Amino acid sequence: MKKILLYSLLSFSLFTGCKKDETLVDGQRPEERITEAVTKYSNTLTGSTYGWKAFLYPDGGGGYSFYLNFNKENKVTMYADLDYDPAQKSMESTYKVRALQNPTLSFDTYNYMHILADPNPSTFGGVAGWGVYSDFEFSIDKETGDTIKLTGKLLGSKLVLVKATQAEKTSYDSKGLYNSINTTVNYTTANKNLYVLLGDATKVQTTIDVFNKIFSLTWEDNGDVKTTSTGFAFTLTGIVLKEPLFYKGKKITELTWDPVKGVYYTTVDGVRVEVIISATPILPLHLLIGINYTTITAPNGTTYPGWSADFQTRRASAAAAMLAGPYGLRLDKMTFKFNTIQKTMVLTVDIYQGATRFVGDFPYTYTKTTAGVYKFTAGAPTGNAALIVANMAPLTTQRLDVNQFTLDYFTHPTTGAVLGQFKSVENPGFTFTGTLQ
Repeated sequence: MKKILLYSLLSFSLFTGCKKDETLVDGQRPEERITEAVTKYSNTLTGSTYGWKAFLYPDGGGGYSFYLNFNKENKVTMYADLDYDPAQKSMESTYKVRALQNPTLSFDTYNYMHILADPNPSTFGGVAGWGVYSDFEFSIDKETGDTIKLTGKLLGSKLVLVKATQAEKTSYDSKGLYNSINTTVNYTTANKNLYVLLGDATKVQTTIDVFNKIFSLTWEDNGDVKTTSTGFAFTLTGIVLKEPLFYKGKKITELTWDPVKGVYYTTVDGVRVEVIISATPILPLHLLIGINYTTITAPNGTTYPGWSADFQTRRASAAAAMLAGPYGLRLDKMTFKFNTIQKTMVLTVDIYQGATRFVGDFPYTYTKTTAGVYKFTAGAPTGNAALIVANMAPLTTQRLDVNQFTLDYFTHPTTGAVLGQFKSVENPGFTFTGTLQ
């Protein structure tokens, strides 16, 4: 009994000793420090007279901007750049700042931020069960000046809050975010070929993907394609990048819209650099196929812009042979898919028997010269392709398998769309085009 009592006293002594050491951090217990931090951040959030600009970068990529205005009744109103309506129609929900190991900001009723995490892909795309891998509960990391940085508790999304000015609040309330999105969508739709010059004569292709919220720089370096990308979010005056992008030490962090000149510009080393519009693509197609584009799809038809007479004749011959064959097949579109890492190209042929669609794959490996001349080597056809090998011979074994080819752009004379075009080196009269994707 004495031993048991002695052990109990020792254990209690050790426990109280550890407890005393744990509580004496800056003279406060952990729970006191957390409570103080919760009060501090609650007051900071509600104390910004004109609300907050917010930039959220989910783990699934891209970026999204919000305008948030917190009040002391635990209500928050917001705009968001998810689409045109959220950019101009405010939504109200509730929020809490709580002590969950660290001070935590939780948006605890459904709002625009939850849309990004909606598990139903029909809501905002993304992955079933996860959305775009975004958070709506965040640990508050630190406050520096007018900025608060936070990290999503479940998926690690990055959220940055910056105090808004009176002019910015007025702009958000007057469809400023909507106008910024609309300007960028119209600009990028009308101008596909953009570039910047960053300290040398190299045209650095500039891509603003407004649908996936990705900003990219792409350029040629001794025959190789270099590219760097990051997410972006809309601002009232343009876009801001998740992290800086670099070209030979030159840094881009955001683009600003100049409404007078109708151009985007950035500032690099204190110098204004404008985004330039080109009438033609910046880089040769053979450098971008498999990177910016992966497929060239020749549609179903007897003729199409960029199809030579030789190609049309050979395609018609292949189609007639299939239809007259034992299965009565109809030749439809042909898709040429490139993989630059494995140096492969797969020709997928859509064939129909009545209303039923089948596909046949003709795999190729390829070599390519620095000038962009391809030599395709046929592999063994797979699946339903084995049924149409002889039918496809005018296009495959008589041309694609034995000729060298170059790839180039071709402008659709009616729509203005930029297509991809195959050109035979040995038989210049054999050319065909397809949509680039």
